[in-house]
Amino acid sequence: MNEGMAVFLHGGEEEPGSTEKLIRRIDELLLGLGIAHGGAGNLYMPTVAADRDHAVFAACDALNHADWLKDRLADISIVNQTNVCSLEQIRLDDMTDPSPGKLKYYEAYYRSSHELAHAIVVDEEGKLRDGYTSYILARKYGISPDIYEALAARPLRKVVRGRHALPDGRGWKVKGGKMYTWTYTLKTAVVPGDILKVQTKKGQMYICVERIDYVTGEEFCAQYAAVIQHMKKRLKV
Repeated sequence: MNEGMAVFLHGGEEEPGSTEKLIRRIDELLLGLGIAHGGAGNLYMPTVAADRDHAVFAACDALNHADWLKDRLADISIVNQTNVCSLEQIRLDDMTDPSPGKLKYYEAYYRSSHELAHAIVVDEEGKLRDGYTSYILARKYGISPDIYEALAARPLRKVVRGRHALPDGRGWKVKGGKMYTWTYTLKTAVVPGDILKVQTKKGQMYICVERIDYVTGEEFCAQYAAVIQHMKKRLKV
């Protein structure tokens, strides 16, 4: 994970050559932080793989706080490699089988959606770090899942991304179009469509999970508050 980043700019009507000058300035800023242009398009890559988590976070922070970019920076997308190894190469050292109930919950989601709830994460030696249920289901159903790499020396967190939801009679109603992110540390299985209780700036609220992702690196892992409670009600999303 954090193998690269893509920088997107808003179009402008500045004097000829101004965008090229801006890109060169971005190149110089990022290179000083250990991030080099990838050779094509808007892709940038860490120069030292072992330091990529710190370098990518520092680069994102620097770009977001650059006054000379505030009207031109549209988005920064973290690039994660999704095929770092095959299922057969994954090591299951010291892994404990998931409970039958947990596996059943994830399998029910797969059978209804034809998708795994989340990816698989291994370390640089192919040792499984998270996503054991996804691994089991991928082997059982012959799926080619996304497999990320998170360095063993760096922390790894599962995160849920979702929209706010409100109780609606006996069910739930999703509101708003903006997605927010929380760290998920509960032992209860979680899949897209679940309702979770979370802490927000306006107090405790509920969200409907739309995606389950991972973040790694001390800085990325420290960005989000933790989910408070799993409400165990799944919606179709």
